[in-house]
Formats: sequence, structure tokens, C-alpha cells
Amino acid sequence: MCKKIVIAALAVGLGLVVIRGTWFGSHMRSQVRQAFHKVKNSVPPEQEISRLRMEVKSLEGDDDRFIDKVARMDLAVSKLNREVAQIKANLLKEESRLTKLHEDFTGGKTFVMHGERKYTKNDLRVEALAFKTAEDNLKSMEANLESQRKHLSIERNKLTQLRTIRQEMATELQKLETALAEERQAQAASESTIDDASYRRLRKEMDTVRERIDLLKKKREIRGEIGLSTKQEQTTERDTKADKYLDERFGGKVKEVAGDDNQ
Repeated sequence: MCKKIVIAALAVGLGLVVIRGTWFGSHMRSQVRQAFHKVKNSVPPEQEISRLRMEVKSLEGDDDRFIDKVARMDLAVSKLNREVAQIKANLLKEESRLTKLHEDFTGGKTFVMHGERKYTKNDLRVEALAFKTAEDNLKSMEANLESQRKHLSIERNKLTQLRTIRQEMATELQKLETALAEERQAQAASESTIDDASYRRLRKEMDTVRERIDLLKKKREIRGEIGLSTKQEQTTERDTKADKYLDERFGGKVKEVAGDDNQ
């Protein structure tokens, strides 16, 4: 049974390979691609925004995994830092001891006593080489520690960046949702089937009546201004004529009467 299934699977796979390199296979792939784009474009924007918001929300689930990774790295760096510090302290003590032994061998001594142990020159050489190996190992550990510290810093920054990017995505989706709502409202307004032509006609007729009233008001004001100007001109002309008549008619007699009185 299993053998038959394997043979069938191989046959299907071989058939796909054959079809892939043929004219028919090319058209099949084209049809599949067109169908995919058709289905994708048929999804309403509201549904797509909802899906994207769900995807952004699901990214928060990765935080636990990333935080666990960073936490483990942090503990490893702390542990290595303690080990390096301990080795460094031990090497400082060993360096002081070897320095003292080396000084004790001055003067051509074949052996020295250090505590209860007897040291020969060869013993000092062996321990000096061991110290050098430990010191080289310490330098390697310090380099590794520095590398891990940099890696930890990068991971911490990346974790912070991912949170910031998620917040920016959520904000952008909110803006898209607002823009889509405004567009839907505009579409609804443009697609309205309610006829408001009567309202527009009445509004226009009301504006016409208002313009006529304004015209009547303006005419009245202009008439009043003209009437006031004419009345003032008539009064001025009348006064001028009266003054002239007074001068011509009564001006001479006043002088004669004044002359008689002087006599």
C-alpha cells in the first residue's frame, strides 16, 4: 500500500515537472496567478485592515520568545563576566607568587623553599609556562566576553525597535481606517438617491427675493441722499437771492437815513 502511495506521489511530481516546462503549464500558472489576484482584490479594505491589525497583534506573541532569548544571553554574559573576574584575580595572585620565586632564584641558587614546598629552577619554568597559557586563555575569554556584550546590546536594541515598529504599524492602521471611513462617507453622499432639487430651487428663489429687497433698500437710500442734497441747494440759492435783494433794495436807504441824521 505504501509502495503504491509513493509511486503515485512520484508520478504526480513528475507530471508537474513536465507540465511546468510546457505551453499548457505556462497558461495554467498564469490562470492561477490571475485567480489569486482576483480573490485578493475582492477582499474589502475593512476586512483587510482587520486582518492586518490581527497580524500586528499576533506579533506581540513573539516578544516572550525574544525576551527569553535576551534574558538567557544576559545571564550567560553575567556568568562569563564573573568567571573572567575570578580568573583575573587568581592570575594576579599567581603573578605575585611567581615574581617572588623568580627573585629567590637570583644568585645561582639551584632550589628555593616556598612555604613547605621545595622548588627547583625547572619547577619555576613549568609553572611560568602554565601561567602564560592561563593568561592567553584569559585574553581569549575577555575577547569572547566583549563580543557577547555587543551581541546582547544589539539584541536588546532590536527588541526595543520591534516594539516601536509595532506601535507605528498600529498607528498607521488607525489612520488607514479613518481615511477609509471618510471615503465611505463620501461615496455614500455621492451615491445618495434622495432628490433635493426642490430644496435647491427654493433656496435660489429665496436668494432672488433677498436681492430684490436689497435693491429696493439701496434705491431708497440713494433717493434720500439726492433729496437731501437738492433741499440744501435750494436753501442756499434762496438765501443768496435774499441777501442780494437786501443789498440792492435796502442798502442805499440805510445810508441816506444815516446821512440825514448826521445833518
